[in-house]
Amino acid sequence: MDQPDRLRAQYLAAQPFPHLIVDDLFPASWMRNILNECREDRNLCWKSFDTALQKKRGTQPDSDFPPYLQKYFDFINSGPFLRLMTRLTGIEALLPDPTLYGGGLHVVSGQGFFDLHIDFQHHPTTLLTNRLAIITYLNDEWDQTCGGNLELWAMNPTRRAVEIIPYFGRTVLMEQSATAAHGHPTPILAGRERMAVIAYFYTSDAGTQRVRRRRTSTLYVPRFGRSANARLQAALHNVLPQPIIRGLRTVRRVLRAPRRSGER
Repeated sequence: MDQPDRLRAQYLAAQPFPHLIVDDLFPASWMRNILNECREDRNLCWKSFDTALQKKRGTQPDSDFPPYLQKYFDFINSGPFLRLMTRLTGIEALLPDPTLYGGGLHVVSGQGFFDLHIDFQHHPTTLLTNRLAIITYLNDEWDQTCGGNLELWAMNPTRRAVEIIPYFGRTVLMEQSATAAHGHPTPILAGRERMAVIAYFYTSDAGTQRVRRRRTSTLYVPRFGRSANARLQAALHNVLPQPIIRGLRTVRRVLRAPRRSGER
């Protein structure tokens, strides 16, 4: 059995759902260049989240990226890489998303986190089925004490099954499904910054036109230890339509914005 077939066997046998951890999949010098240019680029367009369920920021879909980061996404969206992903996961006819909806560069600063959740099951525009996530970490001198470990949880009963430390150059392939619960609920150590580049791959199902009411946003999974405020926000997020959720976020940002001098 050659290396791709061994990795495929590991992926398919992994619990609590198929996933694969690969260190140094990409050259360290390339990842170092990505890290350096992302630290220096002031033109990235961010979408920030600051709630009881997540505190982080990510680049907007269709963002313009600095050269080395753009090269990363061009490479993983290429035919040869997609064929490799099919060989490793067994998922046929994988499709990229050039807009990087939900992906791009994600940055979580000190005390930031992302609570336990299941990713969107369908792309909100194309309605393609979300099948696979790829995450590559860019965190220097990272260890268990820094927080922010990626946690994979089993369902029925809900329990943490795997913890993955986001070391520099580590790549995680993770199946996407209605039971692929994950997150990094432990806050990042003050003064540290957790960085990752993320993309999703899709398949085109015959019934795509019949899934317009299926979930195209994050679903938060109940877990022990969540605050009352977080439980309320999760319940509202999981049941309210997305336009209402976006409206509530806008109102919240306006109410929290500092008033200008002279305003009462």
